[in-house]
Amino acid sequence: MFMSKFAKSNLLKYAGIIVVSAAIFFANQSLGEKINFNAIKPGAAVKNALTDEQQAILAVRKAKASVVNVVGYKNVVTSGDKTLGVEPVGGTGIIYSSDGLIISNNHVVQDQSVEYSVILSDGTAYKAKVLGLDKYNDVALLKIEGTGLQAASLGNSGELETGQTVFAIGNSLGKFQNTVTRGVVSGLSRGVNLSEENNTKPRMLNLIQTDAAINPGNSGGPLINLNGEVVGMNTLVENDAQGIGFAVPVNIIKDSIDQLLAFGRVSRTYFGVNFETITPSVQILRQLKETEGAYIIETAPNGPAEKAGIKAGDIIKEINHEALTEANELDVVVLRHKAGDQILITLLRNGETVELPMILAEFK
Repeated sequence: MFMSKFAKSNLLKYAGIIVVSAAIFFANQSLGEKINFNAIKPGAAVKNALTDEQQAILAVRKAKASVVNVVGYKNVVTSGDKTLGVEPVGGTGIIYSSDGLIISNNHVVQDQSVEYSVILSDGTAYKAKVLGLDKYNDVALLKIEGTGLQAASLGNSGELETGQTVFAIGNSLGKFQNTVTRGVVSGLSRGVNLSEENNTKPRMLNLIQTDAAINPGNSGGPLINLNGEVVGMNTLVENDAQGIGFAVPVNIIKDSIDQLLAFGRVSRTYFGVNFETITPSVQILRQLKETEGAYIIETAPNGPAEKAGIKAGDIIKEINHEALTEANELDVVVLRHKAGDQILITLLRNGETVELPMILAEFK
């Protein structure tokens, strides 16, 4: 069939376009197998390539390599100074740096008579040295002689939102390594007493509340977000409830570690009272006329408050003329001052206003 030079030229041009287009198509098919290539129409919403479940799995997988077991054995001694045997103690920890810094809870490694070891996720064990303790925030810093370790990715706890998905990872019951539980951020900036037996210790402040299950042995383990970043360290649970656990925010942990590395200690201001912030319910239960302030339940023996003359039943209204309210609680105001500072306490005692000078101490 006769074909002009012009027609042949155009045919070759179109054929070239077809060949190039086919090459691009098959190349994209090949790439698509690896990167899930999808053509997106202008203005269309771009979907996440990962499902929620896939993202959760990747987040946990990323974090687990940095979770360790912290173990030790304590001698059990009878009244006759006879050793009956040993009792295992310990919990969980997090690799803080690749050169062997490990973080955990103060209450996990506070017994100085115990020699502690750290066991990595691959089973490698190292002797551990406790470098410093922040008893107030329940943070401990340990050191092992390992190098090239997989340090945890640290997030920003200041960006957390109530309802956000989180995972708790830890050595549950001391025998189920890297147990993972899922939950949400149930609340932020929670204040919790360290113990019921000695409530004159300062409350732990600004804790993350979560319903992710935290069991014995989980202490010191990470609370992570969907990016696999550590946003907190699992610390304690509410024994009288279900699904109420607490974690120390990672931003507070960073501050504690900075101080421990720089000074070997963390300084926290101590007031020395057990108190209740007056709320509508406290007002009714305590049969109080006052609607705001801090109701003093007890003072620590020989503590700063007792030395200043503060007594059980007093209602502290102001510190340095700053009013105490439900949104501005006593211990929050106290932490704005340093140990050794002199402050002025304004309180009500039997309906009369009393002003007392007070020197703050350091929590030890």
